[in-house]
Amino acid sequence: MRTSAAAAVAAAHAGMRALHTAFGVTGNSCGTSPHATVASARLAAVQETYPIIQLPARSLWCRQYALDARRVAQGEYAGLVSQVREARHYYQYPSMSAPQTGWNVQMFTLFDNSVFINPVNLDEEAWRAEAAQQGMSWVAFEEEKMRELRTEGLTGFAWEPCASSGFLLHYIERPLTVRVRALDEHGKPFTVTLDKMRARMALHELDHLQGVLFTRRVVDTDHVVPMEGFVTMSDWSDDYPSLEARSTFLYTIFTPPYHFVSDAVPDGNLLDRKFEDGIYPGCEQDRQQRIELAAMEEIQRNAWRKEKAKRKEGGQQCGRGDVGTVEDDDGSGTHGAS
Repeated sequence: MRTSAAAAVAAAHAGMRALHTAFGVTGNSCGTSPHATVASARLAAVQETYPIIQLPARSLWCRQYALDARRVAQGEYAGLVSQVREARHYYQYPSMSAPQTGWNVQMFTLFDNSVFINPVNLDEEAWRAEAAQQGMSWVAFEEEKMRELRTEGLTGFAWEPCASSGFLLHYIERPLTVRVRALDEHGKPFTVTLDKMRARMALHELDHLQGVLFTRRVVDTDHVVPMEGFVTMSDWSDDYPSLEARSTFLYTIFTPPYHFVSDAVPDGNLLDRKFEDGIYPGCEQDRQQRIELAAMEEIQRNAWRKEKAKRKEGGQQCGRGDVGTVEDDDGSGTHGAS
């Protein structure tokens, strides 16, 4: 058995190298210990046009660094700002923040190509000051403010895509408007009040810059839906995952009890992407993993075919030997007849 196993492993190594050559993949995915390290290094070597940091990366749970305003004005970060913009447009997400591209700073961009550097949520700033005066924790105070806004009809629910959880959509409640103070890409300060989807996606990215992820905002786990399933939303049952969520299309905001407002997001057509297009966060790593898995499955099938053939051949030989023994016992065989 040990000899057969060793032979199978050797065959697997040779087969994997041959399949890698055939598929145009470099490296040896049958490497022995430490296999996980080798696999990680190989995947890290895959070149993504616009790499996106994916959950559960620890950097996404951290508060990001502020940029130096003087250097922003001097254009020192222009290339990096453009890279975040290009990544958002490439994947057709409605918004994207710098930490999602591996640049751990306070910057995000929206579907209208607006740029926010060192953004401050002025509404949250005022709320935090009020919470401190009342001696309340921020989480408890935020929940209380959301209840007040909900009662006044100033919050809404919508499906939100996130490039760092590339295949999921989350049904989340947020305020309908937000006041933001920030620097633009040229380092000039500005203050703006956003509404509709611009407000929602700005709040989404502001959360990213503070290390707050959708797990804190989503209604419940039933309201986390795979993007592939969202494309076939018309086939959902009326109450899946809830009546309100079923009636809320992408880029539409639902305000209880019956108000729906749709917004135009001309440069956020992520649902139009097909899997075959190969344009989604992590597509290159996914492609290589699929190639390697297909190769490994083929190797395993070949190894089992050989093992099955050996066992079958061995069984036939044993069967012939058993027949001869039985004949001798009966005295009707040829052995010993002479």
